[in-house]
Amino acid sequence: MPEKIFTIPINEAFEKESGCPFCALRERLEEQTLSYTLGAAMMEPDVRASMNAAGFCRGHLAALHSMKNKLSLGLILESHLDELIAALSPEPSGGKKGVFSRGRGDEPDAADSIGKFSESCYICRRIGDTEKRYLSNAVWLWSSDAAFREKLKSRSFFCLTHFSALLKTGKAELKAAEYAGLYSAMTALERKYLSSLRSSVTQFNTSFDHRSSDKPLSPEARSALDDIRAALR
Repeated sequence: MPEKIFTIPINEAFEKESGCPFCALRERLEEQTLSYTLGAAMMEPDVRASMNAAGFCRGHLAALHSMKNKLSLGLILESHLDELIAALSPEPSGGKKGVFSRGRGDEPDAADSIGKFSESCYICRRIGDTEKRYLSNAVWLWSSDAAFREKLKSRSFFCLTHFSALLKTGKAELKAAEYAGLYSAMTALERKYLSSLRSSVTQFNTSFDHRSSDKPLSPEARSALDDIRAALR
C-alpha cells in the first residue's frame, strides 16, 4: 500500500521542480534530517542510541557543525566518543600479542569495529531509507495514477542516479507491461535531454575555435557544463 505522507511531496516535486524531482526531494529531506538530528532527536533515547552506533560521515558532520545548535552537537558527539572508545579493544583478535603470531581467531577487534564506524552515517542511512520509500511510491503512482504518468513524461530529465534507481524499483515492483511503459517513457525523455546537452556542449567547445569567434553562444551552450553537473550526478 502507498504511504500518502510520501505521495504528497512526490506529486509536488513533479509539479514544481524544474530539474530532477528526486534530487529536490533528497535535498529537502537532507535539510529536514539535519535539523531533526540537532532538535527533536535529542529527546529520543532510541534515536540517540542509533546515532551513537552509526556516527556521521565527513560531509554530514561538517553540515551539523555549520549549524547553530552547538550544544546539541556537543552532547551527541560526547556519547558517540564513548562508543568509539569502547570499540578500542585492548587486545588484537585471538589475544595474540607476538608480531609473528598466527591463528588470530575470528573474533572482531578494533580493526573491524572502528572500520564499521568509518563506513556508516546516521543521516545517510535515514535519508536513504526514506528515499527508497519515495521511489517505491513513485512507482506505485505510475501504475495507478494517469495524471502522475503525464507528469513524469513531461519531465525534462532525471539525474543518472535517480534515473537508474527509479527504473530498478519499477523493475522489482511492477508487472512486466507496467515496467515496459515506465522504461519507455523514462528512456525517451532522458535520451532527448542528453542529446540536447550533447549538442550544447559541442557548440560550447566549437566556440573556442577561432573560426567560430564571431558566432554568439546560445544560452544553452553557455550553461552546458553546469547543466551536465546536475544531470550526471
